[in-house]
Amino acid sequence: MKDNSWIGLSILVSWLGIAIPAHATIISVDTTNLSGNTWEFSYSVTNDTLPVAIEEFTIFFDAGLYRNIVTGLVPADWDPLIVQPDTLVPLDGAYDALALGAGAAIATGETVAGFAVRFDYLGLGVPGLQAFDIIDPNTFLVLGSGTTILVPSPPVILLIWGILPAFLRVVNIEKI
Repeated sequence: MKDNSWIGLSILVSWLGIAIPAHATIISVDTTNLSGNTWEFSYSVTNDTLPVAIEEFTIFFDAGLYRNIVTGLVPADWDPLIVQPDTLVPLDGAYDALALGAGAAIATGETVAGFAVRFDYLGLGVPGLQAFDIIDPNTFLVLGSGTTILVPSPPVILLIWGILPAFLRVVNIEKI
């Protein structure tokens, strides 16, 4: 019998390559629906190629889609700040995190996880991607900008593709 397991592997590798764009900074987000329209985002920040350590970043929350933003867990030696969205001004909300010393900053090639935010989502479905800025806390200059990426969950087709070879082997054994 011909082994086609390489096909599933190539699909998985292709899918992962498409899902993770290249940026100087990667902020990945894992979404959790706590109940009803209350959600939690858990962020991981990776300094992929920025030549300086990340000491501060800000993630933005669209004023028309988010309310009641509160900070959750925060890594040690990081100070979070929440700015609530306001549709009257109008002003998008923001989650800002500041490293409280050089030891907490995210050096090139490092990742720090554990930044969490809870909020009420006013949109339909699952909350989407967010804009972010990497900021120099001394000059307030923007060192880089980007969009968060969702932590990929394998699509159902990949799960089926992974189970299918084992199923076909069982069916083939039963025929013997």
